[in-house]
Amino acid sequence: MVFTGGPDIDPPFMHCDPIPELGITNRNRDVFEIALVRVAVAKHIPILGICRSALVINVALGGTVYQDLKSQFPQKPFKHHQLAPGNQPTHFVSVKLDSHLFKAVGDDVFVNSRHHQAIKDVPPKLRVVACASDGVIEAVESNDASVQAVQWHLVIELLV
Repeated sequence: MVFTGGPDIDPPFMHCDPIPELGITNRNRDVFEIALVRVAVAKHIPILGICRSALVINVALGGTVYQDLKSQFPQKPFKHHQLAPGNQPTHFVSVKLDSHLFKAVGDDVFVNSRHHQAIKDVPPKLRVVACASDGVIEAVESNDASVQAVQWHLVIELLV
């Protein structure tokens, strides 16, 4: 099952209040996709999450999200919401050698970056498998590889 990009995650799903920097949300889509992720995981249906959906998967399984990197990330992150065309990579991501993602893409991946939200706390069912040089989590996966989620738009990169 493939989940795609889209608007910001609605903060009540992470048990927190919205901040002024929060972008547009779609509560109905959040409700639907969070429920769908939970059903897919329970039924062992493989999942690939892209961009926003990496956040949805993380939240659905009990994790949290930075509503806005610039205002909430502990260190000063570089600009993750690039103005470059979607098919143009803008920064490197380091992938952990012991991950399933590494088997697919290698250790350093040059990716596009079009997000201002990012994974904050990762739930026990997932593990961090890739980060940007500023420490922002860029990919998570389940131990059995049935759940893969990346913050970048790999579909755009594959189509070019």
